[in-house]
Amino acid sequence: MNELEALAIALEVEKAELKFYIEMAKKASDEKAKKMFLFLAHEEAEHWDIFEKNLINKLVEKCELPSITKEMFEKLIPKYEGELSEVKAVEIGMEQEKRTWEFYEKAAEEAKDKNVRKIFDELAKVEKSHYELLKAQYDSVMKTGIWMDYQDFSLEVD
Repeated sequence: MNELEALAIALEVEKAELKFYIEMAKKASDEKAKKMFLFLAHEEAEHWDIFEKNLINKLVEKCELPSITKEMFEKLIPKYEGELSEVKAVEIGMEQEKRTWEFYEKAAEEAKDKNVRKIFDELAKVEKSHYELLKAQYDSVMKTGIWMDYQDFSLEVD
C-alpha cells in the first residue's frame, strides 16, 4: 500500500470513528461515559483534519487518485448492529483503536515521505492512548483492573 492509499484509508477510518463516538455519546446514560465518548470524538475529528490536509497535499503533489477498495477500509472497522450497551460500545471502541494504531504503525513503516511517516507515528501513539483510556474504563466498570491508583477488585478471600 502506498502513502496515498494509506492516507485515504486513514481519512475514512477517522470519519467512521468520529461517527461511532458521537453516536455512543448520544446514547450514553452515564455522564462519565458520555464525556469520554465526546472526548474521543473530538480527538478523531482532529485526526480527520490532519489526514485530510495531508491527503490533499499528496494528491496535488502526485496528481493521481488513490486506489483503495471497500475491503481495505472494512478490515479496519469492527462490525456492530442494533443497540449497544455502554460496555459493548467500549469493547468495540477498544477493538477499533487497536486496529487503527496497528494500521498507522504499519503505514509509518512503509511511508517514504518523512512527514507522512511522522504523522502516522504520532497518531499511532495517540490511537494507542485512546485504547488505553477505553481499557481503563472497561476495567473500572467490570472491576477487573486498577483505576486511578486504586484497585477496583479485592484480593482478599471472604
